[in-house]
Amino acid sequence: MLTSILLPASKPPRARSSETRQANLLASLAFVLGLGIGMVIVVSIDRVQASERQRKLTETAAAHGALVQQLVNRTLSITYAMAVVLREHPTDLASIEQLSGELLPLYSGVDNVQLAPGGVVRNVFPATAHQGPVGHDLLNDPQSREEAELAMAAHDLHIAVPAQLRQGKPGFVGRYPVFIADNRGSQHFWGFVSAVVLLDTVKDIGQFDYLKQQGLAYHLWRTHPVTGKPQTLLRSAAPVTEASATTSIGVPRGRWQLTVSPVDPDAFFNSTRVTGSLLAALIAAAIAALIRSMLMRPVELAQMVRRSTRALEIANHHLKQQATHDSLTGLGNRIRLEHDLNLSIGNGQHQSVQFAVMLLDLDDFKSINDSLGHRAGDAMLQEVAQALERCVRPMDAIYRLGGDEFVIVLNQLGDVDVAGATARKILAAVAQPHLIQGQQIQLTTSLGVVIYPQDASDAESLLSLADVAMYRAKKSGRNQMAFFSPALDHAAQTRLQLVDQLREAVKTEAFELHYQAKVDIASGRTIGAEALLRWKHPVRGLVSPAEFIPLAEETGLIVSIGEWALRTACIQAMSWSRSLDRWLTIAVNLSAKQFQDPALLEKVRQALACSGLPASRLELEITESMMMHKPDEAAATMRALRQLGVHLAVDDFGTGYSSLGYLSRFPIQCLKIDRSFVQNVPDSRADSTIARTIVSLGKSLGLTVVAEGVETQAQLDFLQQHGCHIAQGYLLGRPLESGQFIEQLLGRNIRTGRER
Repeated sequence: MLTSILLPASKPPRARSSETRQANLLASLAFVLGLGIGMVIVVSIDRVQASERQRKLTETAAAHGALVQQLVNRTLSITYAMAVVLREHPTDLASIEQLSGELLPLYSGVDNVQLAPGGVVRNVFPATAHQGPVGHDLLNDPQSREEAELAMAAHDLHIAVPAQLRQGKPGFVGRYPVFIADNRGSQHFWGFVSAVVLLDTVKDIGQFDYLKQQGLAYHLWRTHPVTGKPQTLLRSAAPVTEASATTSIGVPRGRWQLTVSPVDPDAFFNSTRVTGSLLAALIAAAIAALIRSMLMRPVELAQMVRRSTRALEIANHHLKQQATHDSLTGLGNRIRLEHDLNLSIGNGQHQSVQFAVMLLDLDDFKSINDSLGHRAGDAMLQEVAQALERCVRPMDAIYRLGGDEFVIVLNQLGDVDVAGATARKILAAVAQPHLIQGQQIQLTTSLGVVIYPQDASDAESLLSLADVAMYRAKKSGRNQMAFFSPALDHAAQTRLQLVDQLREAVKTEAFELHYQAKVDIASGRTIGAEALLRWKHPVRGLVSPAEFIPLAEETGLIVSIGEWALRTACIQAMSWSRSLDRWLTIAVNLSAKQFQDPALLEKVRQALACSGLPASRLELEITESMMMHKPDEAAATMRALRQLGVHLAVDDFGTGYSSLGYLSRFPIQCLKIDRSFVQNVPDSRADSTIARTIVSLGKSLGLTVVAEGVETQAQLDFLQQHGCHIAQGYLLGRPLESGQFIEQLLGRNIRTGRER
């Protein structure tokens, strides 16, 4: 009786069998349900992945198509420039040959340039190029006649794609028909200027081998302008498949197409589905097994404790990892850096070894976030982290401090020269183009280097001095490296003081404008002035813009300063018009940050409205690099300014030949020849040719041409001889404050009587 009271009665075998069947049934139902849900998820994920693969494929095609587009544009530019010179000097082959020698290095990818007077190739530049094309009659050769006649009929450049060039290699030809006007203004066909690009070059510059490494097939083709049939330029050994993406490449009166596809998409897709299905089955089986286990026996407390302990250990490890590592790049963070530095310093004290600390900061990284978004910025930081890892030894360490700052510690540094060589390697690696979200991005970095124990013996001092050296490198022009020296600390303090003083100057508008006359070369009449900014420093007096403008650009103060300069220049020009009883044009330079300011149009409109100056009397000067940074956005901004009636000028023209082919796309009215080409004319034959070419180019496009930096009568005579419209420089007047400028102008009126 006592035993029956203390011991629970055991269940009969039939009851236990029923519980087992019930557990198995529920587990089976859970398996079927889980498998069904899993398959639905697999199908959904497969569709999402297919969409993402197509998006990446489209971005890849667009990125490589953009590289080919750049090569085509360079071909258009060099033929266009050569044609301008030929119109002016069709018989001066020596100058033309010299010009081709000067231009070809600027147009990477162009193999040679050919002249074909009357349609027959007579000259190939450079002279060392293969002479096979000489004597080729373009208008009578069945293979070239049709497309040559198309170029003649259109009076414009044409891209021809012969199967095989006369050089013996396949390629394409940018062929420009040259027409020369006679004394009665009639146009006569002179011949062709052709630029030859080998398809091997297209393959290299378009980075098509990189597509092959990614397991992608490609096909570059066009529709033949005469037959209307597809014509292949380049294609991979593997054929493109239906799962493809195509991008267009603009050529004159037509388009090329680049099609990209996975070499074997079905294998990838099927393996993805199989893997997903197996995973769904495994998960469903695991859920079924878990349900069965829960129904069959309770989880033992000891197992729960062991699992909980393990989970806590993993969580603790993850917390430590998060505390000491950067989540974006996986590199050590500031906490890890300080810890490792103290260890290295301790080892250095005991073993008498030295190491280097490098601090690098990406130049103008903020512009990437502003223009492309933070996702692109994060991708760029990851690219930089990978580039840094390729530049250092296994014993070295890399850290990200946050933002765009990185630190590299070169351990066991036997020779200081190793630090210099590594720094130069890093500068070159970061400066390489990076493909981010289908766009090629190129940026630079500034790098400071400090050596333990020569420069400092504790972690805080090492990082502080590396920061000082880095700012010295940035001030030296960016994409630079600098070792620490005692003089750098004083320079850094001076820079900080100058930034504070510049901020105060913006608040008090402690600036003034000086004005340099712009003179019509033909009449000698002053037609306007360029406004040049000066800083009235309370101690140093007038500070040169070369010293404070880069600082204002870097700190963003240039937007406020530029707005003040624009408003003041408009008011001053209106005041002159009342004093002189005639209009003068005022030219104002725009900085890169001003040009990208979304409020630029409204600020220009307000400056004109407040001053009363007609928009046609305001000329805004921008540089070629500003136009080419984002051509489509730049063109939209310029069109909006032109709708206000403002005139637009390209400043320092001639330093960016790659943009010659884009001139007709932008609504500009004026070209300003860079002073570096003016200062050596007429003595330098190369500079004289370039200056003469720019004048001819501007005149052929109906643009006004202004020469800067005219300091001698010989320079002015040369410019007048070749038809340059306007000049400015010390020969014609130095920059003067407003009162002195008007006195100079009135004095010239009295002496010459030519200004009234």
